[in-house]
Amino acid sequence: MLSSLLFHHLTTENKLRTFEEAYRVLRPGGELHLADFGRPRTRWSRLVSPIMARLEEVSDNHKGLLPGMMRKAGFELVDELGYFSTLFGTLTLFRAVKSDDAL
Repeated sequence: MLSSLLFHHLTTENKLRTFEEAYRVLRPGGELHLADFGRPRTRWSRLVSPIMARLEEVSDNHKGLLPGMMRKAGFELVDELGYFSTLFGTLTLFRAVKSDDAL
């Protein structure tokens, strides 16, 4: 399953509900791949983060809370695979795996 630049538009509650639904529909061993804004990693992204946080529901992303939300939904092996600096902040690539023994 893939999500690109969706989660920064969602409220905290809706992010959690969306992760739970993704977990529910994935088969055991399935993966969620997510590309969205994450923790600021450069001087520029730290500068624009407060501005962007006022325009979107992105503060959870900037605080680095997405991996914890994925784990709370049941995912295991949650990783940040990489990141890219953009004009609007740090775009982070995440992967989360539903356990093979999940029922």
